[in-house]
Amino acid sequence: MVRVFKPLLRRQDGNVAITVAIGGLVLAVLVFGLLDVNRASTEKRSLQDALDAAAIYAARSKATTDAEIQVIGQRTLVAQLGTLQDARLVGSTFKLTGNGGAAVSATAQVEVKPIIANLWLQRDMLVGAKSEVLRSMNKIELALVLDNTGSMSGSKLTNLKVAAKNLIDTLAASAARSAEPNPVKIGIVPFSQAVKVGSAYRSQSWIDQSGAAPINKEIFFDRATGAAVNANRFTLLSQMGVSWGGCVETRAQPYDVQDTAPTTGTPATLYTPYFAPDEPDSRSKSGNANGDFGNFANDYLPDEQFSASDWRIPQGFVGKYDQAPTGSGRGPNRGCDMQPIMRLTNNWSGLKSLVDGMVATGNTNIPLGAAWGWNLLSPAGPFSDGAAYGTPKLSKIMLIMTDGDNVMSTAGNDNESNYNSLGYIWQGRLGITNGGEGARTNRMDKRLELLCQNAKAKGVIIYTVRVEVKTGASPLLRNCATSPDRYFDVQDSDELNNVFQTIAGEISNLRISR
Repeated sequence: MVRVFKPLLRRQDGNVAITVAIGGLVLAVLVFGLLDVNRASTEKRSLQDALDAAAIYAARSKATTDAEIQVIGQRTLVAQLGTLQDARLVGSTFKLTGNGGAAVSATAQVEVKPIIANLWLQRDMLVGAKSEVLRSMNKIELALVLDNTGSMSGSKLTNLKVAAKNLIDTLAASAARSAEPNPVKIGIVPFSQAVKVGSAYRSQSWIDQSGAAPINKEIFFDRATGAAVNANRFTLLSQMGVSWGGCVETRAQPYDVQDTAPTTGTPATLYTPYFAPDEPDSRSKSGNANGDFGNFANDYLPDEQFSASDWRIPQGFVGKYDQAPTGSGRGPNRGCDMQPIMRLTNNWSGLKSLVDGMVATGNTNIPLGAAWGWNLLSPAGPFSDGAAYGTPKLSKIMLIMTDGDNVMSTAGNDNESNYNSLGYIWQGRLGITNGGEGARTNRMDKRLELLCQNAKAKGVIIYTVRVEVKTGASPLLRNCATSPDRYFDVQDSDELNNVFQTIAGEISNLRISR
C-alpha cells in the first residue's frame, strides 16, 4: 500500500482545480449567508417598528396591571406584524415598570428560516427587539421669568441664553419620550421695568381699551380745571401717529399680586397699555416755569402755556398729545424695548429664537415679571392657557431668575423717578408717594413676597435663581421658592447652565407618576 500511494502523494497537478472548488464552495456559503443576515436585519427592523407601535398603544391605554398590558400589547403587536411571510412570532412580553407603572417595557422575538445556516444548524434564526415608552406621566406647564435688565448685559445675558436654550432642549427631549399628548409646555417672560405682551393683543378685551382703569386718572389732567381725567391711551397714541409698543403697566393693588381675571366690569383688573408721558420742557422743583432744572429724560413734545404752577398739569394735559414726538429714543414707548412674552407652547425652536433675541435694558421689577409668569400658567386669564388648578397629574412651575434687587430709581427732577410700569413714585402705586430707593425696594419686595405666597397657595411650584449678587443671602428669593432647595444662589454666571440643567432634571423627575 505504501509503494502504491506514496508516489501519488508527491503529484502536484490538479491543485488549482481543487483550490477553486473549495474556494467556490466557501464563497457560495458566504453569499447565501449574507442573504440570511440581510433577511434577519429586515425582519428585525419590521419587528422593532411593530413593537414600538404596540408599546405606545399599550402605554396610552387605561390598563393598570401587567396582565392587562400584556393582552393589549400582544394583540396590537400581532395586528401590526400582519401575516408574516418569512418569520414567525414566537413570543412577546409587555409589563409596567418604573415608579407607579410610569413606563411600559416590551420585548418580542420572531424566528426567521435561513437558507444556508439551516443546512447545518437545523434550526431557525431568532431575532429580538426591545422598546420602552413612558406613560401615565405628569404634564408640565413651565413659565421662565427671566431678568432682562440693564445689569444683565455682557456675559450674564450670554450665559443666560445658553442655559435657557439647553433647559428647553432637555425638557423637549423628555417630552419626546412620552406617549402623552403635549406633555410639556413652556412660556417665557423677559422682564425689566416693564413687560411686553406684544402689539398683537391691541384689541383684546383684557387690555384697557377706553381708559377706564383708575391708573389713567393719575397722570392726565384737564386744561381748564386742572382736574384729573381718564384718558384713552390708544386715542392719544393714534393722534400722535405712534403705534403702541406692546408693553403694559402693573395693575393697581391688590390685583398686581393676583391672577384675578381681567374684566371690563372691574376696570382696575384690566391691563393698562404702557404710556410714558411727555415730561416738562424745563421746570424747576419749585414750579418756576422759567427755571433751568431740566433733568427730564423723556421730553418729546412742546409744552402748552399754563398759568398753573403745578408742573404735572402741562405734563399730563391730554390736549397736547396730538402731534408727532421729536427726539431720538424718546416718546410714549420709552422703556418698552425688551422682547415680548411667549405663551405656553411646545414650539421649541420659537422659544429658543425668543431667547436669542433678548436684550438688557431698564430697571428690575421682579413682581411684574412674576405676575406675568403666573399669568402664563393661570386658567383664569388673560390668556387662560393653563389647565385648571388641581388637574390630576399636572405640575405648574415658575422659574424666576434675576441678578439683583427690585429697583425703582430716583431721578433729579420733579417726578423724582423715570416713568416705568409703576408710573411715577408720586402716583402712589407702591403705597408711598416719595422716598429713596431703599424705601421703594422695600415696597416692591413686599409685593413680590405676597405674590409668591398667593401663587404657591394655588399649587404653583416656584424655583428662584439669583446670579452674581455678592452680598446678602436674599431671604426674599429664598422664601419665594417653594422650598429652600429650590433656591439657587449662583455666584458666577458661568454656572447658570449647570444650575438650569439641575432644575431641568428635577422638573423631568416631577413628570414621573408617584
